[in-house]
Amino acid sequence: MRPLIERLKSRKLVMALVAAAVAGAKVYYTDLPEDAIYTVVAALMGYAAIEGAVDAAGQLAKWVADKNKKLPEDAK
Repeated sequence: MRPLIERLKSRKLVMALVAAAVAGAKVYYTDLPEDAIYTVVAALMGYAAIEGAVDAAGQLAKWVADKNKKLPEDAK
């Protein structure tokens, strides 16, 4: 597990918080155009999704590499 401070500095978490703040701004500033809010939130959440996919691919590659190390030489 990663330490809490490292998790709080995660780019995905920061982007999700910014997206939530932009969406929450609609409550106080009702004249903000909804298309602009949706565009910003979608871009930020898309970025978080891509970062998640990259992290998942890295973990999968690490798992495959570890699994290949454990195989006997004649099984490769």
